[in-house]
Amino acid sequence: MRKLLIFLAGLAVVIAVAGETILPRWAHDTAETLLHEAGAEEAETMLHTSPGVLLLFGQIDDISASAKGLRLGQLRLDRAELRGADVRLDAPALFLDRKVHVKSAEELKLTGTVSAESLRDLLARRVDKLDNIEVALDEEGVHATAQAKIFGRKADILLEGKIVEEPDALFFHMTRFDIKNAAFGKANIGDFFGDILITKLSALPLKAQIDSVEHRDGAIVVRLSCRNPR
Repeated sequence: MRKLLIFLAGLAVVIAVAGETILPRWAHDTAETLLHEAGAEEAETMLHTSPGVLLLFGQIDDISASAKGLRLGQLRLDRAELRGADVRLDAPALFLDRKVHVKSAEELKLTGTVSAESLRDLLARRVDKLDNIEVALDEEGVHATAQAKIFGRKADILLEGKIVEEPDALFFHMTRFDIKNAAFGKANIGDFFGDILITKLSALPLKAQIDSVEHRDGAIVVRLSCRNPR
């Protein structure tokens, strides 16, 4: 009996030490690895749970993270800031499948900043055959100029739009698409182009809602939060 008690006491000490040293370091490294796998070029994380052994059950008391280059669907975030409190993750999905699924959170907010370069890359991928794309951002939205070959002639393109939110998705909404060419004058063909889907909220690792989309001079700020607080 005495040997059993000594063994159990030693095991408790090992678990306690691991919970306060090994597990927090592992959780920190895993969080940064997952951010890099999601496209981040640089990432820094800080998380705290007490006692640390609760990390095994997916419990995080406080978390903060910043990343450069994180992808939100089709869009690259030049800077992303994550803040959370009393977050519960799906532990089996995290440990076995290396997937992040948020089961609940008292608070969990993501703020992403989008640059003109990120919008230029999005338009280059999603609007066919545009060259020499230049993008400017201001409070009114996105303003872009480009060139394209139409009927063998080089045409000048003027494109305008905004990032807009719907209840279940984030879109780039095109409000203007003009073509000017010496061969056939000027034509407005905006009606031929639909919205560009950036991401569906159902594709994110948490049940999120879009709190706001703010267009500024030189940047667009997107704010999301967890919509299932405890």
